Amino acid sequence: MKRSIKYLRQTFLASLCSATVLGLVGVPGALAVSPSNGINSETPSSSTYTVVKNDSLGGIARKTNVNLAGLLQVNNFVLTSVILPGQIINLPTSSTSMASNAITTYTVVKNDSLTGIAKKAQVTLSSFLKINGFSKSSVIMPGQVVKLPAGHLFTASAPAPASVTPTVDARIQTVMDFAKAQIGKPYAFATAGPLTYDCSGLVRASFATVKINLPHQSLLQSTYGTAVDWKSTPIQRGDLVFAFSSRSPQQIGHVGIAISSTQWIVAPYTGATVSISRLPSIDKIREVRRIL
Repeated sequence: MKRSIKYLRQTFLASLCSATVLGLVGVPGALAVSPSNGINSETPSSSTYTVVKNDSLGGIARKTNVNLAGLLQVNNFVLTSVILPGQIINLPTSSTSMASNAITTYTVVKNDSLTGIAKKAQVTLSSFLKINGFSKSSVIMPGQVVKLPAGHLFTASAPAPASVTPTVDARIQTVMDFAKAQIGKPYAFATAGPLTYDCSGLVRASFATVKINLPHQSLLQSTYGTAVDWKSTPIQRGDLVFAFSSRSPQQIGHVGIAISSTQWIVAPYTGATVSISRLPSIDKIREVRRIL
C-alpha cells in the first residue's frame, strides 16, 4: 500500500514538472516552444519571440542571436518601428539571416567615421574595431574597404557608395590645387593659413580641402596614412615627405607634399615663402606616407 502511494505521488510530481515546462509557451521574453521540436513556428520560415518591457529591435536580435536585418525583414519592420510588451514577432531562420547578411564588407565614403559606420551597420563599435584590427584612433579613408561583423544591417540590396565617392586622383588634385594656390605666401612658425604657413600647417590646410583632418605637427603627421618604401618605390604625387630636423638630425622636423617623384611643394623656413623645389636627397628623407 505504501509503495502504491509513493508511486502515485511520483507520477503526480512528474506530471506537474511536465506542465511547468510546457507552460513556458508565451512567457514574456522567452522563445516560444512546443512539445514537438522546441520551436513554435507560426509559418515554416520563422519562429517567434514575445516582446518584454524595455526590449528593442537591436536588443532582441542580440538576445536571440539573429541578424537584425533579417529580423526587420521577416516582420516588415524598419529601425524606427515601435514594438510593445506582449507583442509576438517573428524570428528569421538561418537561411533568412544568411541572405540578409550576404555582404561582409563596406566601402568607406566621404565624411565616414568609425563610430558612424558602426551605427549605420547597427553593430557595436567594439566588434567593428576588433574585426578590422582597429583602435578608436585609427584613420580611415574614402575608398577603403572595411570588414563588417556578423549581425550587421547592411544588405546586398543596399546601393554601392563608390559611385558617389570622388576618385583618389580627383582628391589628390584638389589637395595639389590648394597647395599651389598658396605659393608666394610667407612662412611663419605655428600657422596654418590663410595668410602664412609653416610646413605642417600647409599640409594640414591642403588635406583639409578633402575632409582629412591631420594634426598640426610634422612628427604626428608621419603616423598617418600608409608607409612608403621610398628607397625602392617611386614617390608619388600627393605623398607626404618627411625630412630630418636641422636641429635634431635623427628626428622628423620638416614635411612637404610631393608633386612628382623629384619635386615637392613646401613652406620651407623663416624668411622664405611657400614654393616648389627639389625633394631632399634620399639620406635626408626620414619617412614617406601615402594619405590618399
